[in-house]
Amino acid sequence: MTQDIGEKMNAFIKTLLSLSVSGTLLLLLIRGSKPFYKNRFSQHWQYYIWIIVVLRFLLPITPDTTIVGSLFEKFNETEITDEKQVTPNMADTAGINCNEPVRTQTNTDPGTDAPDIIPYLFFTWSTLAFVLFIRKITIYQCFIQHMKAGNNEVSDIKLLNLLSDCEEKLKIRAKVGLYQNALIHSPMMTGFIHPDIILPVRELEEKELSYIFTHELIHCKRKDMYYKWLIQTAACVHWFNPFVYLLEKEVNRTCELSCDETVVSILGDKAKREYGDMLISFVTTGQQYKNTLASVTLTESAEQLKERLGAIMRTNRKSKSVKMITALFTFTLCICFAAAGAYAAPGQIQEKEMQEQEQSEQRMEESGISVSDDENYRSIYTQHGYFYDSYIIEIGWNVYGDAYFAQTEFVLEDGSAMKVYFTDTSKDHIADQRVIAAASGLISYLKNINTYPAIETPVITKVVYAGDKDMTALREEFYQDGDVYGFAALFSLLSTTEQIEWYQKIYEADQSAFFSAVIGYMDNDLISVYADKADQDGKTNFFSAFLNYMQPDTIEQYAEKYYAADDVARFTILIPYMTEKEQQDWIRKAHNDGKKIFSAVLSENLF
Repeated sequence: MTQDIGEKMNAFIKTLLSLSVSGTLLLLLIRGSKPFYKNRFSQHWQYYIWIIVVLRFLLPITPDTTIVGSLFEKFNETEITDEKQVTPNMADTAGINCNEPVRTQTNTDPGTDAPDIIPYLFFTWSTLAFVLFIRKITIYQCFIQHMKAGNNEVSDIKLLNLLSDCEEKLKIRAKVGLYQNALIHSPMMTGFIHPDIILPVRELEEKELSYIFTHELIHCKRKDMYYKWLIQTAACVHWFNPFVYLLEKEVNRTCELSCDETVVSILGDKAKREYGDMLISFVTTGQQYKNTLASVTLTESAEQLKERLGAIMRTNRKSKSVKMITALFTFTLCICFAAAGAYAAPGQIQEKEMQEQEQSEQRMEESGISVSDDENYRSIYTQHGYFYDSYIIEIGWNVYGDAYFAQTEFVLEDGSAMKVYFTDTSKDHIADQRVIAAASGLISYLKNINTYPAIETPVITKVVYAGDKDMTALREEFYQDGDVYGFAALFSLLSTTEQIEWYQKIYEADQSAFFSAVIGYMDNDLISVYADKADQDGKTNFFSAFLNYMQPDTIEQYAEKYYAADDVARFTILIPYMTEKEQQDWIRKAHNDGKKIFSAVLSENLF
C-alpha cells in the first residue's frame, strides 16, 4: 500500500511538472508573438487567448503523443542493472516440457540507494500551495469586510435609474448594488454572486457615470472576477514557476484594455476622448486602497494609462482579412496546446483485458504451471501426472508454503537425500514402501533429465495403483471425471496415432486443460499446426498453452502481429515469454508509437 501511494505521488509530481513546462512553453510562444498581433488583433482576443495557457497549466488533458509528455515518459524507462539471468535447461519429461520465464535475481546494495525525495516534494508543494491559496482567500475576505465598513448605499433615484438603463442596454440580468465609499478614489466592482459597484465620494457628471457604469457592468457581464480567480488558482498550483506570475500580469493588463475596447464599441467613436479624459481624472487623484484579487477597478495605475489611452484611440472595426488571420492564429495555438501536452500516468488495464489476463493465468494453473512473484525472484510451480512402475503419481515441485500434511526423506538413486511432502489426499501412502520406491524412482528420473525448473520441494498430491486395471477404461474415466493429471499420466502409453486422435477430440471439445497437459508429447510440426489453428480460431486458452514450446522468433512474430492489430489482450499473454531486453524494446516502441496501454502492461510486468 505504501508503495502504491509512493507511485501515485511520483505520477502526480511528474504530471504537475509537465503541466508547468507545457504551460510555460505555450505562454512564451504567445508572448513572443506579441509584436505580430499587438496592434492587429482585438484587445478582446488578446484578453481571452490567455485562457488557453491557463488551461494548459491546470488540465492534464493530453493526446497520446506530445512533446512534453514524451519527455517525461522517458523517466519511466529505467534500466535494471546487476541482474543475473538463469537460462533454463529445456528437456522433455515423461509428461511435460516446461519452458517458463527465467528466474532472475537482482543484486542491490541498500547502501547505495538514493533517498526517495518524492514524498518530501509532494509535501512541500501541497503545503505551500494550500497556504498560498488560504492567504489569497483571507486577503479577499479582509478587503470585502473593509469595503463593507465604509459602504453607503446610494438612494439617489437619478443614479439608480441611470444604472438601470445601463443594465438594460447591456442586458445584465443580475441585480447590481450601488454604493459610495470614502475609502476609495476610483470606481470598482466587487462580488461574485451579488456584484456591487462602488463609487468614490465626489461629484460626477451624468456622462461620467454612464461611462463608469458601462465599464463596470461589462466586467460583471464577462465574469472577469471568475477569470481572475482562475489565474490565482494556477498561481497557487504552480507557485514555484515564475512564469505563472507573468501570466497573471498579462491577464490583468489585457482585462482593462479589452473592457475599454468594448466600452468604446458601445458608446461610439465620438466618446473616445471623453472616456479617456474620465480615466485620466481618476488616475490623477491617486488611489488609497488597491487589491486586484477582490475587485475590478476602473483604473489601477498610471503606468498602464498611456497604453490604455493609445489602445482606445486605435480602436476600430477589424477587416475580414484580420478576422481570418485571427481565427487561423487561434487555431494554431490550440494545436500547440495539444502538441505541448503533459505527462499522463499509465492507466489501468481495461476490465476486459484484465479478465483475459486472469483467464490466461488460470489456464496456466490448470495445465500444471503457476507463477508466483517474490521480492527478488520469480518461482515456478510445476505439477503433472506420471505413470511410473505401475503407479499413477501426481507430483508438484517448487511449491512455497506450509500447506503440507506429512513429510519424509527419500534416498535417491544417486545417493542424495531429498525431503518430500505429502498432501492430505496422499498422506496415507507415506508408509507404503512400494509407493516410496516408485516415487523415489520418478523423482530420480526427473532430476536426471534436468527438468526445468529443477526438482525442489517435491509434493506428492495423489497416488493410484494401476498395474491391475484396464488402461483404456481408466484413461476414459479420468477424462470424464476431469482428472487432468491422471489422464496425462496414461497418455504416454498411447501410440502416436491414438495420441493424434485424442488431440483432435480434446481440441474440438474445447478441453484446454487436458490439451495443455499432453502437449509435451507433440512433435514440433504438430505444435506449429495447432498453435496456428488456435490463433486463427481465437482459442486463446489453447494458444497460450503452446507458448512453453515456441521458439523466441516465433513468439516475436506473434507479438508483432498482435501489436499491429492493437490486440492488447493476446499481446499480454506473450509478455512473460519475452526476455527483459525484448520487453524494454517493446516499451520504447510503444512510447514512440503512443500506445500507452501496451506500455502500461509491459511496464507492469517488467517492474
